[in-house]
Amino acid sequence: MHVVCDTDFLSSFLKIGRLELVKEFFGVDNIHIPVAVLYEIAKTDLITDLLDKHCILVIRINDADLIEMEHDIWFASLGSGEKECMVLCRQFRDSILLISDKKAMRAAGKNRITVLNIPALLLACKETGVLDGDEIAVIVGDLKKMDYYEFSYEEERRLSE
Repeated sequence: MHVVCDTDFLSSFLKIGRLELVKEFFGVDNIHIPVAVLYEIAKTDLITDLLDKHCILVIRINDADLIEMEHDIWFASLGSGEKECMVLCRQFRDSILLISDKKAMRAAGKNRITVLNIPALLLACKETGVLDGDEIAVIVGDLKKMDYYEFSYEEERRLSE
């Protein structure tokens, strides 16, 4: 399994110091990011935290694959990090894209890329016993406080049940 992480998702988990949760849930040693995500994180104060994470593998995408996918109108309207993440997912046979942007999630679905957003990952962690209700509540609180992440009423209800 190749776990590919977009900037929004990655920055959220870096801000709350919980990137290890991604590795634990998926049972992987590494999280893959394309060069564009590295560049996007480098524009923030999170770059030091990212560079301290030895589990992050920065992968250069195949430009021909990027050009091929640009013909999709949904794909063409995305940012460079989102585009490169999707190209990276298509380069790997068995991958999942961790991403929060709804428009990007739709584009990924149209390109048959499996995606998970933050609420879906937390719910999966809860349902599989990786996290208990108290741990979920702390993470939800931290995301709201440190990342200004907004959960829908339904997402919060399901996570707190």
